[in-house]
Formats: sequence, C-alpha cells, structure tokens
Amino acid sequence: MTKATRLLTLLILGASVAAPAHAQDQMIIGQIQFIANLHPAIQVNNTKRGVIGYAQRPITAFDEKGENVCILCETVPTVENGLAKIVDRPNGQKGMDVTLKLKAGLKWGDGVPVTAKDIAFTWKIGTDPAIGFSNYNPWNRATGVDVVDDRTAVMHLPSVMTGFNSWDQIIPEHLEGPVYAENKTGEAYLKQTGYNRAPTTPGLWNGPFLFSSYQPGTRVVMEKNPHFQPAPKLDRIILAYRDNSSALMQNFIAGAIDAVPVSPGGISFAQFLELKKSYPDRFQYFVEPGDNLERIAMQLENPILADVRVRRALLHAIDRKTISDRLFDGLQPVADGPLPKGTPYYNAAMAVYPYDVARAKALLAEAGWKPGADGICVNGAGERLSLEFVTTAGNQTRQQITQVLQNQFKLACIEIQPKLVALQEYNGVMLRRRAFKGLLMGSIDFPPSASPRIVLGSDRIPAEANAWAGNNFSGYKNTAMDALMERVETAVSEVDAKAVWGEIQKIYAEDLPLLPLYFYARAYVAQKNVFDFVPTTVDPLNIWSEKWRRR
Repeated sequence: MTKATRLLTLLILGASVAAPAHAQDQMIIGQIQFIANLHPAIQVNNTKRGVIGYAQRPITAFDEKGENVCILCETVPTVENGLAKIVDRPNGQKGMDVTLKLKAGLKWGDGVPVTAKDIAFTWKIGTDPAIGFSNYNPWNRATGVDVVDDRTAVMHLPSVMTGFNSWDQIIPEHLEGPVYAENKTGEAYLKQTGYNRAPTTPGLWNGPFLFSSYQPGTRVVMEKNPHFQPAPKLDRIILAYRDNSSALMQNFIAGAIDAVPVSPGGISFAQFLELKKSYPDRFQYFVEPGDNLERIAMQLENPILADVRVRRALLHAIDRKTISDRLFDGLQPVADGPLPKGTPYYNAAMAVYPYDVARAKALLAEAGWKPGADGICVNGAGERLSLEFVTTAGNQTRQQITQVLQNQFKLACIEIQPKLVALQEYNGVMLRRRAFKGLLMGSIDFPPSASPRIVLGSDRIPAEANAWAGNNFSGYKNTAMDALMERVETAVSEVDAKAVWGEIQKIYAEDLPLLPLYFYARAYVAQKNVFDFVPTTVDPLNIWSEKWRRR
C-alpha cells in the first residue's frame, strides 16, 4: 500500500459519520464491479455469480462445510440412494443415469411452476454449441434427458463422471423457449434473451428475490419473491455500486451499507485488514481459506510468450510471498498451481518457481533475451521484451499488485505496460474475444465438482466456433492434458482422482499456461446488526440469502 493510499484509508477509518437509518427489512450490499449481462449460463464469472444467486438458484451447491447440498432438488443423487445408477451403454461403455427430483412447490417469479420440462429445455439450449453456455457444471455432460413427471428428470451421462450430482441454474422454458426458437446464434440470443433485454421480468427468476430496479453502474434492487418458500426474512436486497473501493469503505463505515465483500468485487484485502485493526469490535469480520485463484493468463499466440522459458522466467521474477505477506498478512497464500496446498489432491512433488531474479535472467538469456542499454531485455532482432498487462479498473488490490509487478519484472529486464479496463470490456472483448496481446490478471474460481477443463482444456478456448465460451483465455493446447481432462472427469475412486490430479499439476507446472499468484480468502465484513449471514460458503453466499436478517 502506498503512503497516499494508507493515509486516505486511515482518514476514512477515522471519519466520524453518523450512521443513517434505513429499513430493517432490507439489506444493502456494497459492490464495485457492475455486470451488464445477467444470463445465468453465458459468460459466467465470479462477479456474475455474486449477483444472480439472489434471484436464480442452482439445482445443487457447496455450502460452508464444502458439502454438496440440494437447493432446487429434493435429494442429492448418489449411487447409494439409487438416484444415480451406473448402467451399460450400447457402445459397451459404462454410463450413468442420474435422477433429479425437484422440490415440491417451486415456482418462477410469475407464479408458473418450475418443472422438469425446464430442466430438459436448459439441457437442450445448453448443448447447442451455437449458443455457448459456459456454466461451471456443463449441461453437455449429458447426452440426453428424460422427463418422467413434472418434478422428475433423468440425465443420461455417457460415462461414469465424478461431478454427476452437481448441476447449475435452470432456465424457464415458458419465457426463454420462444426467444431461443427465434434466435439460433449466440450473439442473437444474448441480445434478445429476457435476462438482458428485460431483467425485471419476474418469470425469469426462481430465487427468493426478484430484480425490480436495474440502474446500470449504480444500483440493483431486488424485492422479495412472493412465490418463494420459505419466505425470505428480508423484503429487499439492494446492491449499491461505487466507483472505487475507498468510496465503498467510507459508505460502509458511515452505516449506509450493511455488508461488503473483500476483493474481488469489493474493498481490498489491505482495507479489510486496516478496518479490522482500527475497529476490531465494531463490525463482523469473516475470513476463511479459499480456492479462488488469482492468476495471470498469457496470450500464447504472442511469439514471446509461446516460449516456455519466458513463461518460467516471468514466474521466477514475481516475489509472490512478499506480495502475500505485505498486502494480505499472509492470509491469502501463495499459489504454485491450480489447487491450494491444503486440498487432498495437491501434488507436493510438482515443480515450483521460487522468487529468483538471477534464474529468471538466465532463462531469458537461453531464450535469446539479454539486457539492453536501458535495462530492458532485447533479442537478436532488437525487439524489446515489453508486454501489455491488462486487468480491471477500479480494483484497488489489482492496481497495487500491478505496480508491484511492474517493479519486480523490471529487475529481471522485463517491461510491462499496464492497461486498466472497465469490467464490461474486460469480460467481453479482452477475455471472451481474447483481445489482450500479452498478460492478463484475473481470477478463476470453480466448485469442487467442476473439471479443470474449464481453464486447461483445448476445447474451452473461446472462439467463434464455440460461441466464445470457455475460460481457457491463454489459448493453451496440450493433447496429454486434454487426455487427463477425460480421465479426471471419469475417475471413480479418490485414489484414481488424486493420481490424475497429480499428473495434471505436473504438466501444468512444466507448461505454465497460467502464472499462479495467490488464493483469495473467502472474506466479508458486515455490520453488527446482520444475522444468519454466512459468507464463507464454497459457492456464492447469496444462494442462501433467504436466511439473512437484520435488526
């Protein structure tokens, strides 16, 4: 944190502002990153999941204990309870039939029942490659679906899959069916879907709250869904957006905001620590280890970054431990790969890249890059080792880290040119169209059921052919890794899964398709009068927002 930033933060913390009174039947959540596209299954990212969860529920989700629990379903399918069956397929392979039984009485916000036909419709549109669903638990895992009755659907999986009992949000056929029928390309459908054209349409949503007011960049108001049972404790949820995290912090301290996430999407972790130090008893502080990976994607079509020696040099040039210690008090641990060290599948034997400027320079020299007159490396053709570095504007933590990285890379004769872009451009052009030219910093978080294919599979590189779906923004391709994706998705036993994950991490560490930085802690700060607020769930906390209350 710079001296100026620290001074500003302390001035904010020391401000004596009378807390405004606002209704006890509502809760105001502070945000800094506004999402324009509200479709639950297209261009899915962490920020979007933190918004739509109030109004749109998945079939299953992982709670604060890391357990997969039913949200829309009645019982989580397992082989033991008979709702998941291993069956013989005509091709001689073993597959699965997974029964999803919806809870009784589920309704869309317009009162129309939520039925198994909605599951079948979601599967239909979710398996259309022209539309480009990118949800974390893909619907195209199933090759077919049978509607048994209004509440029951059977999903047919072509193989035995580890994430067979995890399923995401469903889409209302009675509203989105006609839209899909008339718009058969991803671009056309995304423009005409009610989620973007008219997001305050009640029937689009099945959660405890419905979008009632939508003011881009400023405010989103969600009112209690009269058809949701059990009825939410609150009448209203308001997402209040600010231009930067300092303004968010000031509004929270003044009492105008009830709860704020810690970056990404809210205040920085440094601000969270300052707040806790200055007001240890005034607010509620929540922090738990997380698996949301902050990483640097690399444009592998760039000839400079196509050389793995350069990628390895970049990682050796980053002092990740100092970043974690100084900015996060070590509470957001250094990442060596896609999994945190505490997870059972972590491979302690994979290659790691400690901070080592000398080693970074040696690798660059092997790749033909040597320090020039101004200290920045040049190659034999006289080209400078200069890379565009893209990240989100308005995110204080990322801006701080960008400044740190700029200095650290320079020590290894690497120049980066920071480019801070608005969230809509970042999520759209930069990520989905892979328009960045060099490096791009962002995060990737997916539940335990999700496959690493989402970021490492060659079929998940966003392209026109797949309607720009997928999160493999680096453009990484490795046939051995693709084969491992198949194996990890069909691993039956924990022993098999751990072995495959070990191989995935080994190849990841050799190829470095992404530069791992650190794992975000799941952190939130809330006013003292907020109750039954559990922000340390593995999946977004708003999936359980009907339980929240204030007094």
